[in-house]
Amino acid sequence: LVVSPAGRRVALYRLRGRRQGPALLWGHANGFAAGCYAKVLAALAEHADVFAFDAAGHGGSDTAEAGLPAFCAADALAEDVEAVVRAAQEWSGQARLRYAAHSLCGAAMLHLATSRRARFEALDLAGLLLFEPPLFPPEGHALHDVANANQIKRLERTSARRAVFPGGPEAFAAYLGAREMFADFPADVLLDHARATLRPDGDTWRLACAPAMEAEMFRTFKKVPLFLRLAEYRSPPALGFVAGDIALAKSVGNWVTGIMDDAAARTPGATLAVLEGRSHMMVFEDSTRSLKLLRDFSGL
Repeated sequence: LVVSPAGRRVALYRLRGRRQGPALLWGHANGFAAGCYAKVLAALAEHADVFAFDAAGHGGSDTAEAGLPAFCAADALAEDVEAVVRAAQEWSGQARLRYAAHSLCGAAMLHLATSRRARFEALDLAGLLLFEPPLFPPEGHALHDVANANQIKRLERTSARRAVFPGGPEAFAAYLGAREMFADFPADVLLDHARATLRPDGDTWRLACAPAMEAEMFRTFKKVPLFLRLAEYRSPPALGFVAGDIALAKSVGNWVTGIMDDAAARTPGATLAVLEGRSHMMVFEDSTRSLKLLRDFSGL
């Protein structure tokens, strides 16, 4: 457990594997946990020294039931990421790590990079690869209105989400498998997700990331103007974005994926890889192409 400047404990894991070669630190999406990506990360760990962490309020890290706006603040999440990078550097014995993340933890790193530039540069990262960090469209952007409407519905659904699953991970996996968002997850990956995101609670099981926590994380990155700040990003380290099918996303009003081409164009020196036919859940829907991108990023 890594103790961040905010005093909370963040779970950091080192995967079994080669533990040689390039070192990579992985961060997860909102409501998920490091263990959700077990299959992809285990395959990568055959060739690299792979670390992963649970963001505060997720998985095995500290959580909170009150004071959620402060607990989920972008500054606090950025400080957590900074502390975890330094801990992984020390654990691996390598001064330079590559950082890759899906959604939430990608946004936390971008906040560090664009709001605390000196501290970000001091980490001396070897590169960033971010799978669709949430970059809320600013006023005047073509996706702003649809994103606002989508956010209202998302917060309503998330806040009302069921939090207790007496049947444990297997029952939770079956429950998720009936939902459209998880429809393309392989069964074994869905079970990994269920095991990583539930905590035992007496004689039942409860979501490690409570619905109120997940909703507050969504609110946080609506308020932070990350999209506008992208123009201020300076490499090194080189920054690469990965997106699902952008054209399809725009046609159905999916702003998270739909904004990624504009985000890459706005960021000096950034690259963009697009996985056609895939959604925001591309890492799970297409682990083969996602793993190839991670291997290429790691220089393998």
